[in-house]
Amino acid sequence: MNALVFELVGPAGVGKTAVLQAIAHASPALRTGIRIDRLRQLPGMLWSLVVLSPALIDMTFTDAREAWPGLRHLGRLRTLPTEVIAAQASGHQAILLDEGPVFSLGRLRAFHGADGNRGPVARRWQSEMTRWSSLLNGIIFLDAPNTILAERIRQRSKAHQIKSGSTREMFAFLDRYRAAYRDIVQRMNADSHIPIMELDTSTASVEQITAHTVTALESWGVRLGDAARRGA
Repeated sequence: MNALVFELVGPAGVGKTAVLQAIAHASPALRTGIRIDRLRQLPGMLWSLVVLSPALIDMTFTDAREAWPGLRHLGRLRTLPTEVIAAQASGHQAILLDEGPVFSLGRLRAFHGADGNRGPVARRWQSEMTRWSSLLNGIIFLDAPNTILAERIRQRSKAHQIKSGSTREMFAFLDRYRAAYRDIVQRMNADSHIPIMELDTSTASVEQITAHTVTALESWGVRLGDAARRGA
């Protein structure tokens, strides 16, 4: 049986990395994170430049500064399925993505208005929404109030584009991503009945969030075993 595919999503500062690491430690039956092998995917990435050129032109005219980041996310959405399908045959019970399709679809919606119904970017976005709705088996949505997220972003050593911004700018940034993610997961749930679990990381520890995530995955058909429950 091929591994089921899930994604851990949420705005910056919500604690995705800590939860992902804790879950990976809890169960060897769960594969966390998949990175694109750029060397192996080079032919496909080059072809993506051709296929996505209308979208690149569209994004360049809309906001040239965001065109290349947008193209990277469109290219990632095209090439990541190959890596996911290969990983499904690796013997793991499940795959938990962190920077997966919802992450890239959210970036494109938030900064390129890609949820519209016109233009090459919107058409490509909708096409990827449809494809990934058939590949994902569930979504874990982590969230917390903006005041807590902003404080976490400022305190951590990891760089972030909004880290030096004002509180108002940070809140606007977080709200933009949150709205994008929420819209996408709701569409996927409505279109393909993908189950969603929402967890508040401001009121629960990493261990508690990990335990809830393990419980959700098992309720969705993943057999992680007693080791995962003890580790969580």
